[in-house]
Amino acid sequence: MPHKVILALLAIGSFAVGTDGFVISGILPRIAGELDVSEPVAGQLVTAFALSYAISAPVLMTLTAGLSRRVMLRGSMLAFLLANVLGAVAPTYGVLMAARILAGISAALYMNTAAATATALAGERYRGRAVSLIIGGLTVATALGVPGGTLVGQLGSWRLTLALVVVLAVPVFIGLFLVLPAVPQPPVISMRDRLRIGAQRPVLLSVLANLFAVAGCFTVFTYLAAFTRATTGMDDAQVSIVLLVFGVAGAFGNAVGGRLSDRIGAERTFTGAVSGVVVSMVLLAVLASWFSSGSTVVGLVFLAVTVLWGTLYWAEPPTAIHRVLDLAPTAPSVAISVNSSASYLGVALGGAVGGAVLDRLSPAALAWAGACLELIALALVVLPRTSAARKGRAGHVPVGPLPAPAREV
Repeated sequence: MPHKVILALLAIGSFAVGTDGFVISGILPRIAGELDVSEPVAGQLVTAFALSYAISAPVLMTLTAGLSRRVMLRGSMLAFLLANVLGAVAPTYGVLMAARILAGISAALYMNTAAATATALAGERYRGRAVSLIIGGLTVATALGVPGGTLVGQLGSWRLTLALVVVLAVPVFIGLFLVLPAVPQPPVISMRDRLRIGAQRPVLLSVLANLFAVAGCFTVFTYLAAFTRATTGMDDAQVSIVLLVFGVAGAFGNAVGGRLSDRIGAERTFTGAVSGVVVSMVLLAVLASWFSSGSTVVGLVFLAVTVLWGTLYWAEPPTAIHRVLDLAPTAPSVAISVNSSASYLGVALGGAVGGAVLDRLSPAALAWAGACLELIALALVVLPRTSAARKGRAGHVPVGPLPAPAREV
């Protein structure tokens, strides 16, 4: 079986995972209404998925390092599929929460194993392209899967949205049994070595910047339905249009971010993208705070700012990965896994902050809170750079790339 077919199958799996991870944001009002909870409480379903992903990824990838990648991919996709079946039929909020936690754990196992498998199949020469293909499944999910799933939920039921994820996952699960070849097992790396790389100051600052950049976005994105209604007066069905605009802009931004990282450097690209997201958040906050909702002009401006926001935010993930790889070039899989965990911790933090803001303040305050978190991310990039420049002028030698751990994944 040609490796391109297998890589495409793995990318479809990441598309299903991305749709499942992000689509809840668009159907929160329906979930809250049917299960009789508030929207901030329903929003913690997003937090639970992201937090379980972030915490379980490094731990379970270490514990299961002795298992074959075929077993890992098939098992994680089966667990992911069953988690969404459970979510689709969940009678209570508690059962749905348990389903989201299981979905987050299985998604973490699948995505990290899929990325490792893709690089092994593609070889050293095409490793970057293989990883970008797997990550690209997440980006396409924001452009097509999330708005499509949201529309299904708005026109029918949020349970149908989770059933749609199951429909996406079933052919991937079957395909993994039919076409996936045996993949060479890499040497095992211990949790101690993983933590040692992540604890190095340059890497830690880089992943923290990524964490707060993601958190700033998801403070708003998790509650985008409520924020859009309050700002523009759009109904729930029209939220899918906003999600589509955000996703399409994100797909473009992801491609541009990767190219700019290669051309002008990951550091400059990441700084520019985060700065632009700060501006976008401030513009959204001004729209929500100072202009009356319901007018056509406000709606059009809102969509235009959403394009800017989506483009700039999705330019960040490839540059964040590039940044941490620059710092630990001899331990690429560790660097990527640490950065991945930080991203999903950012999703969890954004969901938690947004829920608290929405519960205590107003939808307009979401964008202000998001802007503050983005500013923290920007400070974590700019301030160390300024400090390093001062030390350089004083005669200090800058720190180079970090050494490799004892054994690479």
